[in-house]
Amino acid sequence: QDMMYVYRILTSMGLEVELPMVLEMDNKGAVDLANNWSSGGRTRHVDVRNFYLRELKDEGLLSIEHVPGVENDADIFTKNTPYGIFNKHVRQFVGEDEYVDQDTQTPE
Repeated sequence: QDMMYVYRILTSMGLEVELPMVLEMDNKGAVDLANNWSSGGRTRHVDVRNFYLRELKDEGLLSIEHVPGVENDADIFTKNTPYGIFNKHVRQFVGEDEYVDQDTQTPE
């Protein structure tokens, strides 16, 4: 819903948004559930409101992809990540910095 909110704001300002927007998740089960319409087992009891992602995908607005947990940049904001993984992903957001040195050892 947040992605659609930002999409509507950008398009209302006259900016072009490249479609489909990519939603990356590290939960393989959630990716499979969003990408497949088949229902069986426990998935047949999923509430209709949870089909929102499927509908956006079918309309060509959204692409849902799996990203392994160690490759997920957002994890540094939501989880306690080990020092090496944190340093690997922090550059994605702050760039190169003299205080963030890749070769430094774990602080003691």
